[in-house]
Amino acid sequence: MKIKIFWKKNCPHCPEAKKLGKQLENETEVQYFDVDMFDGLAEASYYDIASTPSIVVLDNNDNEIKIWRGKTPHLEEIREDAAI
Repeated sequence: MKIKIFWKKNCPHCPEAKKLGKQLENETEVQYFDVDMFDGLAEASYYDIASTPSIVVLDNNDNEIKIWRGKTPHLEEIREDAAI
């Protein structure tokens, strides 16, 4: 299981998404992508992400399980949908 968090420096809701990621780091791999940077923007475009924060949950084969674009889900929602 892997979680990708897409964030932006001036986004008012991104700190909440990054805090959520920190809570999940003990349970699964969490990666953070700054969409203001080239690599982060490239990764975001792969998942068709145009707003922040966005969170992608992938299985062990990098298949998309769930994606939230432009919002931060509740911790329980990620655990339930991702079966963490």
